[in-house]
Amino acid sequence: MELVGMRTRRFARVLALLGALAMVGAACSNAESDGASKDSNADSEATKTVDQPGVTDDTIRVGGVASISNPLNAPYGDIFTGVKAYFDMVNSEGGIYGRKLEVVSERDDQIANNLREVQGLLSQDDVFAAVGMATIFDFSGAEELEKAGIPTFGWNINEDWTGKANLFGNAGALCIGCPTVDLPWIAQELGKKKVGILAYGVSNSQKCAEGMRDSFEKFPSAEVGFYSDSLSFGTTDFSVEVGKMKDAGVDFVTTCMDTNAVLALGKELRKQDVDAIQYLPNGYDQEFMEANGEFFEDSIVRVPFRPYESQTKTKGLRDYLKWMKKAGKTPNESTTYGWINASMLLEGLKAAGPDFTQQKVVDALNQKTDVDADGLLSGIDWTTQHDDATPPLACAAYVKVTDGKFVSAFVPKGKAYVCMKEKATLDDEPTYE
Repeated sequence: MELVGMRTRRFARVLALLGALAMVGAACSNAESDGASKDSNADSEATKTVDQPGVTDDTIRVGGVASISNPLNAPYGDIFTGVKAYFDMVNSEGGIYGRKLEVVSERDDQIANNLREVQGLLSQDDVFAAVGMATIFDFSGAEELEKAGIPTFGWNINEDWTGKANLFGNAGALCIGCPTVDLPWIAQELGKKKVGILAYGVSNSQKCAEGMRDSFEKFPSAEVGFYSDSLSFGTTDFSVEVGKMKDAGVDFVTTCMDTNAVLALGKELRKQDVDAIQYLPNGYDQEFMEANGEFFEDSIVRVPFRPYESQTKTKGLRDYLKWMKKAGKTPNESTTYGWINASMLLEGLKAAGPDFTQQKVVDALNQKTDVDADGLLSGIDWTTQHDDATPPLACAAYVKVTDGKFVSAFVPKGKAYVCMKEKATLDDEPTYE
């Protein structure tokens, strides 16, 4: 799924797609009622003619590209479900500037065809914005989107999102492989002493693992007792690796691999009676954990947004859960990112005004310093975070697996996020939001 900085740089879901958004303001005003705010349609009576791609007198059209077909059968296509649920909320209140928001294109890059599908989105689909971008390995269409200047929103799980002013992900810039204090801090909090790190023998996965290893070298709360970054993608036999971790006394395991792999790893850890838990940077999947929680008891899962189980539910979280229920859909990470993507688009449209253009939406968002999707995120400063992978304060939520359920970890009652300053050390006390 970021510790939004410690966070997404962890990059795991990408690797978890390798194993495997953007955030923002909302379709509502400051009112605390459920549903879209009335002022999302405030200028509808004075609808202006807008000469922009994908805009008609009564519709704003968007589309996206996701790795819907993938070898893991992971629900990346569900990002569009989240987008449409948010649009349903906004449209129920009249839309924006007298226009309804509509998803007209849901392209499948099948992992290997991202550039081709992005080119098709731009040349054939007549869309105002790219919303619901969720590609696994190769976001090769990123430069095309940048050149087109189209407002683009998605799940930024690779570095192609970084440095492009019109691309807005669910978090700020990524730095895959950068050492950070978050993972060593978690090991310290749990009293873990020996770490095992596993990755596939492909570039992104290896880079992720190197960042984890370097983090423990820079912040030595625990010793790296086992390290392997040459595993074959798709492997499910970890008997040798687990045997070596057992011999080394590993009690804390983290990976840059997909969900199938971490499950196979969890089963092997139990089989060999290794007393170790896993850190799952992006394992926030209620259905998966209900089915397999026995292999992950006490494991820690990182959540890049406010967890559904939070005792204090912000307006953004309440609205999301409400409209997902209305749609008859089960909340998951992908749908949450889609909701955040759509929220960001609406915030940009509202800030751009009734005579909006693609460039005005981009420019308006790039002046925002605290985009939080009505509290669903901890906040992103888009004046700096297209390029800066180390924001002054990085926040993320953590949950612990208990009896197949997720419960909040490391935070006081009523709080959701653990936040650390850019140059924090293991001795620095985090703050909580």
